Amino acid sequence: MDQRYDIAVIGGAIIGSAIAYFLTREGRGGNVVVVEPDPTYEFAATPRSQGGVRQLFSLPENIAMGGFGLDFYSRFEFQMAVDGEPQPISFNRGGYLFVSDNGGHKDMEANYHTQIANGANVELLDQSALQNRFPSIKSKNAVLAVHSPDDGWIDPHAAMMGFRRCARKQGVNYVTEKVINWEGDNKLARRLIFESGRVVEADIFILSAGAWSGELGKLIGLDLPVEPLSRDCHYFKCEQELEPLPLVKTENHIAIRPENIGFSGGMPNWLREAGWLFDETPGHFENNLWPLLTELIPAFETLKVERVWQGHYARNSFDLTAIIGPWAGGLENVYMATGYSGHGIMQAPATGRAISELILNGSYQTIDLTKLGYHRVGEGRPYRETGII
Repeated sequence: MDQRYDIAVIGGAIIGSAIAYFLTREGRGGNVVVVEPDPTYEFAATPRSQGGVRQLFSLPENIAMGGFGLDFYSRFEFQMAVDGEPQPISFNRGGYLFVSDNGGHKDMEANYHTQIANGANVELLDQSALQNRFPSIKSKNAVLAVHSPDDGWIDPHAAMMGFRRCARKQGVNYVTEKVINWEGDNKLARRLIFESGRVVEADIFILSAGAWSGELGKLIGLDLPVEPLSRDCHYFKCEQELEPLPLVKTENHIAIRPENIGFSGGMPNWLREAGWLFDETPGHFENNLWPLLTELIPAFETLKVERVWQGHYARNSFDLTAIIGPWAGGLENVYMATGYSGHGIMQAPATGRAISELILNGSYQTIDLTKLGYHRVGEGRPYRETGII
């Protein structure tokens, strides 16, 4: 027997659950279903990430979304309480530090001025100031840095489950199903067909399936440049005691942050061939990441790797910027929120609010995300970040 809903959200990790939460927060979203094939989220990107939340971007929309994410997550534990039970997400305002170590200092300085103009609390550090503030960073190539003390990180799995619990409390139905077909006519999408044989019909469909979005879009003729990018993540300890460090990202693509009594992080290869890879890349740490880590922080020469795991970015191969909004030039009732390329957790609250504004009010009411729409893909006009991604 077919089931009918007002809104069907395809993909129930942090983006889909944030959308479902905001759609139903004020009781105006109607009957909402979230389709998620794996309620354990074993292979989802969210629980395998660093959980960073920042305003260090070059695009004003990304700066604004990061700022809203920081504010929302800082209040998450009690604002998102369910039946009086708080939902802690280990919010840590440990800061971010972007380091120019590969010739991009002019872009970094330009981005700093953009960040200031868009309300971010950031500080530009020359080489001397950088080494005074963070003496463990000794790389001669680190000629400039931007420090953002208000940024930080969260427990991403806890935040995802918090959104999910709140959405369910507000009446959202989560179904454990795998979409195998998506049907419509010349104007509208009509129904989802599941592997079980069940069918769901809806008035509005929202595709938020992360790295699976490209495959699912093809089922209804939506050409999305979104694909899985495998990345190795490491947890390691340093034998030397260091000063408190923020989350550090460099132009050489290193991204590390403190975690417990050690550090976690890695170095994604943005040019890597797309695909689902869940095994450690042989030699990647020893040959690629470790030399760059020790160049940046010599104390890491004696580090000890204790754990390795793999995750997948939903890489937007077109311009590495999220695709948010309606299917411009396509079916009128299909929306998307995907292709975050590693920024999904920090942008989930703003995305949920933005998509709900589009659907419930007909336009963006807070942050105007028009430039992040699908139209730019069809028109061949990338909207890229400059500098560190």
